[in-house]
Amino acid sequence: MRSFDEGMLDQKWTKDIVTLLEMDEIAPDLFRNRDNQPNAYRALFGGQIVAQALRAADRTAEGRIVHSLHCYFLRAGVASSSIDYAVERTRDGGRFSTRRVVARQAGQVIFTMECSYRTAIAGFSHYRPMSVPFEPEKGLDERAFDQLLGAANQRYAALFKGRYPIEVRLPGRSGYLDPVAEAKRHYWLRAPGAERVDDPAIHRQIFAFLSDFMFAGAPLSRHTVALPGPHLFVASLDHCIWFHRDMRCDDWLLFETEGSNAENGVNMARGLVYNRAGELVASLAQEALQYSVEEA
Repeated sequence: MRSFDEGMLDQKWTKDIVTLLEMDEIAPDLFRNRDNQPNAYRALFGGQIVAQALRAADRTAEGRIVHSLHCYFLRAGVASSSIDYAVERTRDGGRFSTRRVVARQAGQVIFTMECSYRTAIAGFSHYRPMSVPFEPEKGLDERAFDQLLGAANQRYAALFKGRYPIEVRLPGRSGYLDPVAEAKRHYWLRAPGAERVDDPAIHRQIFAFLSDFMFAGAPLSRHTVALPGPHLFVASLDHCIWFHRDMRCDDWLLFETEGSNAENGVNMARGLVYNRAGELVASLAQEALQYSVEEA
């Protein structure tokens, strides 16, 4: 079983997200990544694998826009080995294309993804408005959150550590330090390194990276369990994204999340993501294996 390594929290990520997306086509529709970055469990962050898989699929679907992806994490990735992403061109229709991506390390399949692409079609437009104000500037940064913790709650500091190339703002104690009646919480994320790219496809790839960060913690908000930490085993099982509108990931994005179910160690998270203009840019769903190491 993977073990939590607290020492990893103080090791700064050496690559930003844009650099981590770089890969080489080593054969037709077969792509190999250049870089990995381990997380606090000394495995690969799931968002990295999703983002790289989407990058590989995008390179085979020129002129079309991804509107959904569905992923399964089959084995933990390791930082010491490159990942090969094999893309299957399942279908190219008049308006939609389908791609399947299989990721392998050392010959073993660690991840699969199905994704669908579309062409632009005129149609209806509406979205559910935000339920909380878009106020990241009023949120808690690492220093402000740390002041709330005290010595007894330092395990919660890992929310800001690990030195991911991501900036975080939290609304307060509720759902993080204090339990909530409903498993709902929100937060803001952005990727400063994304400011150097303008391609909407790359911003969607970066968003795929962001989407897996903190999201699995939504079901734990009723239990105020710190994530990550040595007390908790966590592994993403599946991950789904529906892309609704273009977004820029160098500006703040509001994640409204809920943990709709927790049972038998498998917890379900769902989320809606908004940009600064209040537009719904994406919807998310994920199941993750989460259980207390002390009680297992």
